[in-house]
Amino acid sequence: MVSIFVPNSTHSINDSTDILLEVFRWAFRRIVCSSLGESAGEAVIFFIKETLRRDPIEVLWENPRAVYDEMVRLFGEGTKILISILILNINREYGLSMDPEYFLELMCNGGQSAINEIRSFIESVAKARGGR
Repeated sequence: MVSIFVPNSTHSINDSTDILLEVFRWAFRRIVCSSLGESAGEAVIFFIKETLRRDPIEVLWENPRAVYDEMVRLFGEGTKILISILILNINREYGLSMDPEYFLELMCNGGQSAINEIRSFIESVAKARGGR
């Protein structure tokens, strides 16, 4: 069994998903820090992780609405701007075309089809980055 180390994570999804999430986690951190600056980006990631009490990428995979709700509690209306910046920069960096407003709708939806679309996007980022 392959295990990807995720700091402070107590949940394991499965081997192939762990690899996808690790690749996406790297891309997410890089994009957030390059978009907001290293210190601000690390602070954003830290606060999201602290409020969720879990790895935010794992929670995004399992329950995107929970990530959105916690971000709104932390950043208010700035959440929409942060997510839009993230998606636009991921699109540019990895040659994808996810509409930021649509991604926000998916995060807020909470239904299984929305979760599956977010998972598909995460997989696309991981594959574009060089994951499985």
